[in-house]
Amino acid sequence: MKLPNTGGNSKLVCLITTIEIDIANCLKKGLEEKNDNIVLFQTRLLRNTVLTQGRVLRKTGIFIREGFKPLNLEVFMSIKRKMTDEVSSVWTRNGVIFFRNAQEQVTRVDFEDYQTWLDLPWPQRPAK
Repeated sequence: MKLPNTGGNSKLVCLITTIEIDIANCLKKGLEEKNDNIVLFQTRLLRNTVLTQGRVLRKTGIFIREGFKPLNLEVFMSIKRKMTDEVSSVWTRNGVIFFRNAQEQVTRVDFEDYQTWLDLPWPQRPAK
C-alpha cells in the first residue's frame, strides 16, 4: 500500500502488497494537498491488522478508520459531540461503536441505544 508522502509500508508493522488490495480510491478534498484514500482489502484479517495500528499511524500523520453506514456515522458523531463532558473517547471495531466515559469505563453502544443518542440535543455553537 503506497500512501502519499508516507514512504508506503515503512510505517506499518505488516507488509501489504498490491494483490492484497481489492479496490483503492483517492478522494480529492478541495484545493489542499491532503487527500483521503479509501482502501478495500482482500481479507478482513488484513483490514483488522491495519486498523489495530491506527495509533501508530496517527503519530505519523496518517489517520485510519472504518467506513460507516449513515446511521452509524450519525450515532458515532452524536456520542462524540453531544456529551463531551461525560465521554472521553469514541471508537469502532468491526462496525460496533464503543466509548470511554469520564470514569474510564468502556461501554459498547447497542443498536437499542441508538435512538437515545440521536434524541440528545446538539450542543450550541458559540456566536461569532
